Amino acid sequence: MKNVIKVSAIALSALCLGFVSCSDDDEPNIQPQPTKNYQFQYTQPHTAIVNWDPKDYNFTDGNRYYLDYYKKAEEAIKGGCSSWRNGNFHGRNLDWTQANYGCLIIRMPKGGDAHHASVATLNGSKTVTWDFIKNGNLTDDQKRFLPCVVVDGINDAGVAININIVPNDPKNTYYSNEKNEGDLSSQCVVRYVLDNAGSVQEALDLLSTKKIRQSIVGIAGDETHYMISDPKETAVVEFWQKEMKVTRFTKQNDGFYSEKGNPAIMTNMYDFAIEEFGFGNEAMFDAYPYGMGVERWATIRDQYAGAKQSVEANLVIAKSVWYFDNFMAKKTAWYTENAISTVYGKDAEGWWFKPEGAESTEVVRAANHKEAIQGFYKAFMPNYWKYYEDNFSVKVMTDPHVDKNDYWETSHSVIYDVNKKVGYLYPFENRYVSPEYPCIELRIP
Repeated sequence: MKNVIKVSAIALSALCLGFVSCSDDDEPNIQPQPTKNYQFQYTQPHTAIVNWDPKDYNFTDGNRYYLDYYKKAEEAIKGGCSSWRNGNFHGRNLDWTQANYGCLIIRMPKGGDAHHASVATLNGSKTVTWDFIKNGNLTDDQKRFLPCVVVDGINDAGVAININIVPNDPKNTYYSNEKNEGDLSSQCVVRYVLDNAGSVQEALDLLSTKKIRQSIVGIAGDETHYMISDPKETAVVEFWQKEMKVTRFTKQNDGFYSEKGNPAIMTNMYDFAIEEFGFGNEAMFDAYPYGMGVERWATIRDQYAGAKQSVEANLVIAKSVWYFDNFMAKKTAWYTENAISTVYGKDAEGWWFKPEGAESTEVVRAANHKEAIQGFYKAFMPNYWKYYEDNFSVKVMTDPHVDKNDYWETSHSVIYDVNKKVGYLYPFENRYVSPEYPCIELRIP
C-alpha cells in the first residue's frame, strides 16, 4: 500500500526534522471501517480512532452538560496553542500540561445533530487517559457529550476550526459561569461549527446568534478564541464586552492576510487588538495586558511567507513552536508565556510583576509592559528550569510523558488540508514514539 513517502535520511531531516511524513498526494494511511460496538482502532501509543454513531450523540445534551456542570467537567480542555492558515493548510499546535492524556480521533458521519460529516481530535482531557484509550470503553453519557469537546477538526465542506485560550483580562465582561449566562459553552464551539457550517461565513452567522459562555476555568479563568478556515478564507473569532470580534484573512499570493497585512496567525492574544494597535507593542498591551504567545506569533510570522505549500513545510512551522522542545529543553526566551494576571499585570499605579512567582507577596513596579514581563521572566524562570532539571531525569527530558508532573508540551500538531478535506496528525510532539511512526491521516467518514 502506498501510504508513506519514502525518502532518504538526509531529505527526511531537511523536510520533516526527523519525521517520516504523510503525503497529501498519497492514499490515506488509515481508513477505518464502521463498527457497531465502538471498537477503537489503535494507531500509535495512546492514540486511537473511534467511529461514532450519530444516533448516540446529542449536541444539546453535551452543551448543557458543560453549561450546567462545568466545575465538575473533567473533560474541560485547556491550553496555550498556536495556529495559522497558510495556502491550503490550516495548522495548529495544542499546548497543555504533560500527563497521561490520550489522543482520541472522532470520526462523525453525517446524521442526527451532525449536519456535516467530520473528523476531529480530543486531547488534553482528564477523561481521555492512557487507560481510557487502552480499554476503549464508553459510557452512555460519554457517547453523548465527549464529541462536544473536540479541540480541532475538519468537516466535509472543508471547514477547519481549532480552539485556543486567551488569558483572562478582568476588564472583559463576557458571558460567564459565575452569572450563569450564555447558551453555548465555549468548549463546544468547535463541534458546533463542524456539525453545522458549510463555510466560514456560515460559521460566523451561526455564532453571531449565540451567547458564548466563557467556561474554561483552568488558568486564571481563561477565555477562548477560534480560527476557522474554508478553501476561500480564514477568520479569527473572539469575544469582548459581549461583542463577537471577527478578524478576516483573504488569500494574497500563497498566503492569507488581514486588511492590515498581518498573516493568518492566532496564538494567545487578541487578533482584533493586533489589527487595532499593531503587533505586540506597548499600545496593544496597555489596552489588553494579558496576551501571551507574542514570541510564538513572531516565530510563525518569520517563516510564514517562505513556507512551501506542503504538509512538510507546515510541520516545520509547527515544530518551531513546539512547547517542550523549545521552551523547556532549549530554554527559548518566550517572555510572554506566563502572561497571566497572577504573575504580572497593570493596575491603577501602573505595571508590576512578582519576581518569585504567583504565590509570592513581593511586587516590583515596572515602567511598561516589556519591563514587567521580562522582569518576571528573568527573576523566576531560571529557578523554574533548575527545579525540573533537578527533579526529572535525562530520560524524562527526552521522554517526558510521566504522570503527576505539570510542565507543558505540545500535546499534538495537526495540519488540515481544506481543499482535500483531510488532516495530518502528529501526537505528543512525537517524543515517546520512535521516528518510524508515520503521521496519522485523518479522513472524514
